[in-house]
This record gives sequence, C-alpha cells and structure tokens, in this order.
Amino acid sequence: MSLFGSSPPEEPSQSTRSGKTQSLFDDPPKTGAANSSLFDEGDGDGPSPWDMPTPKKPAKRNLVKTLLPATSVPESYVDAFDVLLEAGLGSGAGSITLAGAKKLFEGSGVDVDEQTSIVKVVTHEQEPAGGLSRSEFNVLVALIGLAQENEEATLDGVDERRRNLPEPSLPAIRQMRTAKVSENTEDASSSSRETHAITKDTSSDDSPPKSQRIGRESLENLDADPWGSPALHKGHTHTVPVHNEATPTDGVTAARPLVGAAAGNRTTSAFTTQSELPDSTSTLANDDASAGQTDVNAGGWGSFGNPGQAGLGAGGFSGDDQGNQSGRPGSRSLGGGRTNRHIEETVTVTLLPEKEGMFLFQHRNYEVKSARRGSMVIRRYSDFVWLLDCLHKKYPFRQLPLLPPKRVAVNGRHLATDSNFIEKRRRGLVRFANALVRHPVLGQEELVKMFLTVPTELAGLRKQVSNSVQEEFTGRQLPPDLEDSLPTNLLETFDTVRSGVRQSAEAYINLCILLERLMKRNQGIAIDYLRFSHALMDLTETSESTYATDTNDVPLLNEGIKSTAKHLTTSQTLLEDEARTWDDGVLEDFKKQRDTLVGVRDMFDRRDRYAKDNIPYLERRIESNEHKLEGLLNRPPNAPVKPGEQEKLEQAVRTDKQSIVDQHARGVFIKECMRDELQYFQQSQYQISKLHQDWSQERVKFAEAQVDNWRTLSEEVENMPTGD
Repeated sequence: MSLFGSSPPEEPSQSTRSGKTQSLFDDPPKTGAANSSLFDEGDGDGPSPWDMPTPKKPAKRNLVKTLLPATSVPESYVDAFDVLLEAGLGSGAGSITLAGAKKLFEGSGVDVDEQTSIVKVVTHEQEPAGGLSRSEFNVLVALIGLAQENEEATLDGVDERRRNLPEPSLPAIRQMRTAKVSENTEDASSSSRETHAITKDTSSDDSPPKSQRIGRESLENLDADPWGSPALHKGHTHTVPVHNEATPTDGVTAARPLVGAAAGNRTTSAFTTQSELPDSTSTLANDDASAGQTDVNAGGWGSFGNPGQAGLGAGGFSGDDQGNQSGRPGSRSLGGGRTNRHIEETVTVTLLPEKEGMFLFQHRNYEVKSARRGSMVIRRYSDFVWLLDCLHKKYPFRQLPLLPPKRVAVNGRHLATDSNFIEKRRRGLVRFANALVRHPVLGQEELVKMFLTVPTELAGLRKQVSNSVQEEFTGRQLPPDLEDSLPTNLLETFDTVRSGVRQSAEAYINLCILLERLMKRNQGIAIDYLRFSHALMDLTETSESTYATDTNDVPLLNEGIKSTAKHLTTSQTLLEDEARTWDDGVLEDFKKQRDTLVGVRDMFDRRDRYAKDNIPYLERRIESNEHKLEGLLNRPPNAPVKPGEQEKLEQAVRTDKQSIVDQHARGVFIKECMRDELQYFQQSQYQISKLHQDWSQERVKFAEAQVDNWRTLSEEVENMPTGD
C-alpha cells in the first residue's frame, strides 16, 4: 500500500464536464421565466421557483454588511475608519461616503482596474444611499490588503482570511493622521496661549475627546524563535514588527500596541519584551519601519506557558501552530483558508509545462516562489532530494519534512510521467517546502535560504556543499547547567511518544487512502447523476408518442421530468465541486498531518542509528592503558622499555577521555534537541482541531446547497399531473 495514495483515477470524458463552478457567495439567480432553479444554466422552460416561498441565500449586499463586524478585525481597520470620520468624510449615522472610502486607494499601489473591481464587490455596483457602514468598510480594507498581497480580491478570499486578515499599507490614512496631529497641536498651543492670557487657573479638561477604539490586549514583541539556545542565536538578528497606532490628544501622541506583532508560523514564548513606542508620525500597523528588537536571551523553551505545568521540561505551550495565543484555535471557512492570526510564510511550487534535457535524459522543472522573501527560482526534483540529504546530515535529530517519491509502482507499472501522479508529487513538494520554512530552526538554515533565493542552478554546488555539511552539534561546548535542566523522565517520554506516533502515523496513512476513495466515489456518483439526467431528457422525447391516446397532460409531465433532470445536473455539479474542495482542502490537511507524524517517526528511527556511542569501550580501554602506564612507572630501573611507549599511552588516555567528554556532550545535545522537536510537534494537535472544524463547515455548506436544490425540485414537480 503506497504512502502517497493509489493509482490515478480514470478521467471522465469531456461530455461529463459541467459548467462553471459557482461560488457560495454568488447571488441567487434573478426571477424570470428563463430560470427555473438556483443553479439553472439558462435552458429551463418552466416557471420561476422564486415565485414560491423557497428559502433564499442572503444577497451579496447583505453578506458584505455582516462578513466582517468591527469586533473581529485588526485595530488598523478601526483606526482607518475613525480617521476618515474625523476628516469630515462621513455621511452621517456612522457611515463613510463612497468618495471618502475611495481615498484609501491613493498611494496604495492597486491598479485602476482592480480598484473598480473592489468597489463593485463592496457596493454591488450600486451607489450606497447612506454610505459605507463600518462592516462594509472593513470588507473594503480587507480587499485592498488582498490586492496588495497579489491574492484574488473577492469575498471568498476575505472569508478564507477572516482569522488572518491582511493589514494593507494605506498612505492616505497616514497623511490624514499626521495632518490631524499637526492641526491639534497648533489648536492646542493657540488655545493654551489665549487661556493663559485670561487666567492661569484654566482646567485641562477642555481637551478634544479621544476617538473611540476597540481596545485589545497587547501581544507585541513575542519572541519569534522558540528554541532559545545561545548557540543558535549567536550572530542572528531577531527583529519582530511592533504595531502601534497613534491617537492625537491635545497635541500629545498616545501610542497603543496592537495585536499581531508575532511573525510567521512560530510558536512564540508567553513572555513579552519592552520596546520604545514610535512618535506621532508612526505608520500603520503593517508598516515595516515600525519594529522592535526582542531580547533573545530572555527565555527559551522553559518560557512556554505556565512554568509549573507538567510536560516536556519546565514549560508547556500557550499558543497553537499558527501563533494563536488562546487555547482554542479558530476555524476555516469553505475554500481551505487558514485560521492563524499572523501571516505565515507560504512557498508555492508550480510545474513548468515544458521538459528540459534531451531524449532519455529529460526532466521537469518547478518554479519555486516565496512571497515573503520576494524570490523566484527554478528547481528540479533532484534539487529537493539534495537539500533533504544535506539536512539529514546536519539535523538528523530534528523533525525533517517528508519528500514525495520520484515515482511509484502501480500494478507493476512505474508512474513517473502520469499527469495525476505528477500533480500529487507537486503538492508533496509544496508541503515539503512550507514545512521547512515554517520550522523555527530549519527555516533559518542557510542551505534552505540558498535553495529558495539563489537563482542559479545548484548542480555545480551540490558536491562542494555536501562535503562541507557537518552535524549541528560539531564544535559546540556543553553548558554546565544544560544536563541538569533536562527532565529525569525524558527517555521514558520519548518511548511513550514514539509508540503513539508510530500508531498514529499508520492510522493517518490509511485515512488519506480512504479519503481519496471517498472523493473518487463522489466523482463517480456525479458522473452517474449526469448520465441519469441525460436519460430523463431523452425520455421526454418519447412521452407524446407513448401516451398518444390523450396528450393533454404530456406537456406538464415533460416539464416535471425536465426539472428533475435539470436538478440532477445541478446536484452533479455540487458533488464535483465538493470533491474538488476535498482534494484541495481536507485531503491536503490530512496529508500534512500524516507527513508530520511520519517525520517524527523517522526522527526516532534516526536516533536509533546515529545516537550510539562507544563510551563503555573507551572506559575499559582507558582503564587498561592506565594499568599499563602504572606498570611502566613502577618498573625496575634496569627493565627494558620501548622508546616512546609511555608517551603513547599517556596520549591515548588523554584522547579517549576527551572522546568520552565529547560523546557525552553530544548525547545531552541530542536529548535537548529531540525535546525541543517534540515541543514543536505538540502544535500539530491544534492542526487536527482546525482540520475537523474546517471539514465540518465545508460539509454543512455543501449539504445546505444540496437541500436547497432538492427543495426547489420538490416544489417544481408539484404541478405534474396526478390524475386526481
């Protein structure tokens, strides 16, 4: 049974393909005689089902008003809305005029066509009578952020990022805030001079009221590197963005820290560090210039969670794998959106269409992009293999990601050129690359950075770099208190976790295979639905001749049969859409968890092979050499002795003792390293929670769509003749 699934499914014929996939955020069809159902494609002949009391999905305008309430958006969204209100761009009743909202585009870098598209999405191509409410404004800001990140600016995209909303760069807001600060400063100074001329006892209670903000607890300056090892931090610069907002009050800028300072997919320590707050001209929350320096020596693994909590070492975990600091992870909406509060690095791997090489030596290339690093390189599969081999040499005791195979054998036939297998391998490379860059240590490895950023081919560097790779503990001195800081039951914990991981890995391998079968079964049912629909349509052509005795009821009969056929086609489309969603979403989530478990299982297997030492043998040899040396020192004066024998024995004893010290230190480092890896692996439990939450939401949405489809059909077939 293959780890990466079974043979590719049989491709359905072109005739089984349906029309466009409909987004769940699309509006319901307009009423009219030409449309007979929610999912009609314009070929219906019957009356509109919308004349009946059929439950409808909310219109897009209503969806925009409820998608992003003010309590679930970053502080920068709230601040931008208040700045526009204070600038006199409100339309009354706490709304922003459309012209005022369009000022957000000034200097944002979003092109004109994209601006027009974003405005149409928010306003539904209609001029809002009362302006944009706070919730609609939040959707507008989120769409601008998606456009700046080169993502698709749609409501689906916003819904996928609801728990990880982008924070766009808005120069217009910064300029308005700076102008407001200057104006308030001048007004305050002028008022102070006038008041001082009248009386010196003027109260300071006349200051302008502060604009209301939704306060949030500060989580800034979280340590972005959980390893906390002095050797690891040596020579590194850990800079974490600090998001601050400035609120002008009487010419004095009051700075408040914002949520979202931690960077990337890191489990951060529960402590925070102090940083200087910027001045009144501070940029918005996402400005790269606003940054604070963390104290890299402030803590390490012992700083996680409650120091008294039982677990691996002195600390537990206070966050999830996406950087959430609460114990309960968020959820993902339909479409596979991630649920972390902080932006994590994402690497994309795209298969290039043309092969490279000649005749039998052709190979495929992949385009590897990292948006955060701003890099794009061309790599081949053997480059990924070389990188993993180097990481095995340097980090044998860490959780290394799983690399998909170059080919698999199905029924005795090797698959290396099959399109379905190639796509599976590409997705496996995506999981491999993202697991690397999100690992707290592997993501900082120079080899990984070179792999992602150096645009030249790696063929010439492979042998040279491979020969220079050394284990990460080489030359590292053992701190005097490190061994005592490790838990006494650490080896027992290793055995317990290894047993559980081995069983869980086998279970997830089987779950991935079963889920692929379910997905293919859905696709098969969808194909049969389409065949059934075509058969029903063919049946209507013979109804008139079949019931030629009295054809008065035949038109109504055919209309009902056509409605059933049409809704079967709609159901077929939904089944295919759901299968594709599984393929892109929940199946990849299960495979990600499977790869994580297999990676930990392999880490324990490597420990069995590479963590051995010969300390007992060296102790016996030292004892023997010392006994010989003692005999030489106590020999009679005239006893014969080989020249230099005493020096050789002394050197051998010194060398063996140093080897024992080095091997003992390496053993301690291995224990510390694997303890850290298990603490990092602990995050995967939250990944499981998100997986089940996301899948359940997707199932509910598709089930609701199927229910609406069949309910509409049941109302349409009410008019079929019954003979009563």
